[in-house]
Amino acid sequence: MGTRVYIGRLSYHAREKDIERFFRGYGRIRDIMLKNGYGFVEFDDYRDADDAVYELNGKELCGERVSVEHARGPRSEDSFRDRGFRGRRGGGGGGRRDKYGPPTRTDYRLIVENLSSRVSWQDLKDYMRQAGEVTYADAHKKHRNEGIIEFATYGDLKNAIDKLDRNQRQKNTTH
Repeated sequence: MGTRVYIGRLSYHAREKDIERFFRGYGRIRDIMLKNGYGFVEFDDYRDADDAVYELNGKELCGERVSVEHARGPRSEDSFRDRGFRGRRGGGGGGRRDKYGPPTRTDYRLIVENLSSRVSWQDLKDYMRQAGEVTYADAHKKHRNEGIIEFATYGDLKNAIDKLDRNQRQKNTTH
């Protein structure tokens, strides 16, 4: 595993100092990159990244239970600021656009209706990750207030419907 850690479900109020405080005691941080709803932390040592993922995943940061995972894909050398990142420390840069390749499309598709216009595709993807592996997400592209999520497996799709569909839960409690 690498030295970069992904932080999902990050509060929009989180700042670089909050991230530094959250990861204090897990080794030297080389770089912090924040975007709305998620971010990356790069450590000097992969063992520190491993410890942070193991111990901090699901913990509360700025009032939100964050997901802390190993970042996937190679680090890009493009500037964070060119990609709209809010914070930056240390040398080098990186972003998310080109390092994963194109999103993987599947037949395990879920349409999310009545989506707030403030919810981005990244927010939707972060939220749906609690149900399973999300391979594609989009929001407000074809229709306003509608999102599309695609999962790696049918089981992940079914899990999302069973656990996250508010209308389904209301139907189950009225019968």
